[in-house]
Formats: sequence, structure tokens, C-alpha cells
Amino acid sequence: MVIIAVSDQHLGYPNSNRDQFKAFLKDISTDQSITDLVLLGDVVDMWRRDASGVFLENEDVFDIIASLKERIKVHYVAGNHDYHVLHLKDHKYPFDFVERLTLKEGNRTYQFEHGYRFDLAQEVPSMEALCRTMSDSVGNFESGVWATFTAGYSDLNYFFVTLFQKRSIRKKLETLQLKPEERFANKLDDVEKSACRNVKPGEVLVFGHTHRPFINKSETVVNTGCWVNDAPVYNTYARLDASGSKLFIYQGNEITDRVEC
Repeated sequence: MVIIAVSDQHLGYPNSNRDQFKAFLKDISTDQSITDLVLLGDVVDMWRRDASGVFLENEDVFDIIASLKERIKVHYVAGNHDYHVLHLKDHKYPFDFVERLTLKEGNRTYQFEHGYRFDLAQEVPSMEALCRTMSDSVGNFESGVWATFTAGYSDLNYFFVTLFQKRSIRKKLETLQLKPEERFANKLDDVEKSACRNVKPGEVLVFGHTHRPFINKSETVVNTGCWVNDAPVYNTYARLDASGSKLFIYQGNEITDRVEC
């Protein structure tokens, strides 16, 4: 088993490296050793774009992903920016949308998830609401809030539990909509350490979300990085097989440094 794991393409976002990701998909389609491709969430960005429109706009990318099914198993794990894919019904994509994924090979168990669970700023009701209410015509924060409150009780209900607590709606959504490179500036280590604390013995945890690719020294935690050029390092992916876990920059070098975690 050879697994390629990749996350945080944010298709639909202006700084997404869409063309490079398409080239990457075409390249792995010719690698006969690859058995599984794991898309680890935030593949499309429903927070900044119309949710349906962003899929249609990137239909060519998903056509390439669909073509991989002839030889490679494709898995799609939902992220916080595309959380709503978990509710898609009667879709024609040749893979399932899941919240978490487990793959096993021999005595090695890989646990895949996007990583929002380790980020205290992320709460499912607000993630879902942001996926449901944003549109291409919503150009700023105030319009997003207005759309939320005028969309009907069902959308308002998504916000009620989490947003009517001690923090204001404005502060909550402003925080959520910051880019990971900005929002994690002072607490990135907390998210990473939370991930490390959640690794079970004998397992390898693979996640994304923070846009910072890394493997810890014990090689039990892997972050796959991102494909947006806001980040210091981008266009990264993980290759997981019997020999261990490796990180690469597409059309670049392997990331060989290991972090204490």
C-alpha cells in the first residue's frame, strides 16, 4: 500500500495554486505504485465562494480525480472550509465524503482527519453555517453576517448555540475568517501539540488545516501542508508506505526536518 495524502487546496480562493494541483494529479496518475489518494479537506473553499458554483468552476479538477478511480482508491475527508460536503446527497462523485478515515496495512494504522478538531476556534455549527451562507456576491464580513441573519431560522439555528455565548458574532466570525497563517501566528504550537496528544499507540495521525507541513520525530504525526501561496511553504504532500512517512514539495525537494511534538 502506498498512500498519497494532500490537503488545503482551497479551490475557489484567488491564491489557490489550482494549476499546480492539476499537474500534480496528472503526475500521480502515472505512478503505478500508488494505491490510495486521501484528500484531507478544504479541497474547495465554501467559505469564500458560492458552495455549488465553486464545484462547477473546478469541474475539470474533479474530472481528473474521478479518472484516478480506475487504478487508485480516492478518499475525501471533509475540512472546515468544505464541511458541507458531508451533507451532499445523490452526488455522482466516485468517492464518499467522510469526517474521518482509517486505513490499515499490516500492523500499521493510519488515522486521517482534517485537523479542525484540534483547533478550539472551530465549532461544527459555525463551520456549517459559513459553508451555507457565503456567496460570490458577499464581498465583506458585514454582508456575510447579514446573509446569515436573513437566510431563515434554519441558518440562524446553526449559530445559536456557539455564537450567542460570551463572544460577539462579529468577533467570532472575524476570527474564523482569518487565514491560518494569520490566525495561528501565536498559537500554532497549541494546535500541533493537541494533535500529538491525540495519537493512539501504534497509529499514525495524518492531518492538515494549519497550512504548515511537518512530521514529528517519532513519525507518528504528519501534517500535509497546503496549496495556497499565502503560506511560507506550499504545494506539499505526504507519501506513506511500509518504509515510513515522507513529505515533499511538488516539483521540489523532500522536507527532511523533523519537529519535536
